[in-house]
Amino acid sequence: MKEGPVSARNGSFSRQGIEEDLTAVTELSLASITLDVAFDLLREEGWDAVSTRAVAKRLGSSTMPIYSNVSSVDELETELRRKTRDILKEYQGRPYTEEVLLNLAFGHIVFARDEKHLFRFLYQDRPEELNDESGSGMRDMILEDFGEDSAVAEALSQLDDASQKVLIQYTWIFTHGLAMLVNSGAVGSTTDEHIRGLLMDAGEAFYPWASRAEESQ
Repeated sequence: MKEGPVSARNGSFSRQGIEEDLTAVTELSLASITLDVAFDLLREEGWDAVSTRAVAKRLGSSTMPIYSNVSSVDELETELRRKTRDILKEYQGRPYTEEVLLNLAFGHIVFARDEKHLFRFLYQDRPEELNDESGSGMRDMILEDFGEDSAVAEALSQLDDASQKVLIQYTWIFTHGLAMLVNSGAVGSTTDEHIRGLLMDAGEAFYPWASRAEESQ
């Protein structure tokens, strides 16, 4: 965790409370509380705002309990990434349309619109390298997030491997590009209806490409 500028969400921990009764805080899991506070900072202010001093300030404590319960910056970043991806998954699982795969793209863009700092954390501040030389990396990530028995996996199974690769690659390029524009404020209208229209228009182009890839096998 960075040095520099994480109160518990309900505001129940005073500076004296944590310093004077660390045992009680431990029972409530200071590590879990620290993560929640760090996540609140990330969500409200962005990755640059997450630091030991900022966490301690919100908790009303010194930095010592923070260092005692968070072993490394990498551990904190991993946990913040997990919580952020869980929220992204929730967005992508919403029934915006009747098409499961379209909802993945829709949710990605709405997440970028509604959770600006979390989106930037995943894709700008601390992006993970996607090893996708085989074209299967994004598909594997989707299946890992939603499961082999999910509606998403079932929808993908309707296409052969080549078609999945084409569909995922092209829709990801378009969807993520649009999400970046929405997140930055460069797109004038970001209503659900406008996003749906853009995705539907793009889908009419991408699905034929995927079909041609299947026919060429």
